[in-house]
Amino acid sequence: MTLRFGACYNANVSPKISPARVTPLYKTGHQILRLNVGFILKEGIGFSRDFPFDESAVQIADDLLVSDLRGVVNFTRTPQGLYAKGRLFAKLHSACVRCLEAFDLPVTCRFSELFVYPPDNAPEGAFTVGDDIHVDLAPLVREDLLLSVPMQTLCRPDCQGLCPQCGQNWNEGPCACRDDELDPRMAALAQLLKGDH
Repeated sequence: MTLRFGACYNANVSPKISPARVTPLYKTGHQILRLNVGFILKEGIGFSRDFPFDESAVQIADDLLVSDLRGVVNFTRTPQGLYAKGRLFAKLHSACVRCLEAFDLPVTCRFSELFVYPPDNAPEGAFTVGDDIHVDLAPLVREDLLLSVPMQTLCRPDCQGLCPQCGQNWNEGPCACRDDELDPRMAALAQLLKGDH
């Protein structure tokens, strides 16, 4: 059966994937992160169930594609609805700010949220279990994953970056540029410094 896998495929619409990478067909967050929790709602207070995730590629939202989504989300029945606690790991295609090389950035999502049920009892802005007894984790996971992305993404902590003169990637070896070559814009300052000696 290929119904679940093929449901997100459209021959006329291509996902936003870098042409430099051979990427598997992405499943959507609607397929993976929208969970039927009706059987938990029928149970008594304190009942819990784990939902494991192990997906090679998922489109969480229109602006977020991840690979190797792994982890577990636990739902516990409470008087107010369902308490969800999850920890998910994934990789996000990114580019290094020093050497500009593409790499897979590990990201982590951790959350603890109450999903109110029935939804009519929920205060404004609260997460709810839908009338169709499904929980959609995609907005929550998207927000937390994006918040876990550092301001400056590095392919590795000791990335050497690029030579500012010839553009050689110093991670791949040194270049032939001389260290004493001076930026022409700094020539006047260099003359002033020489005059002090």
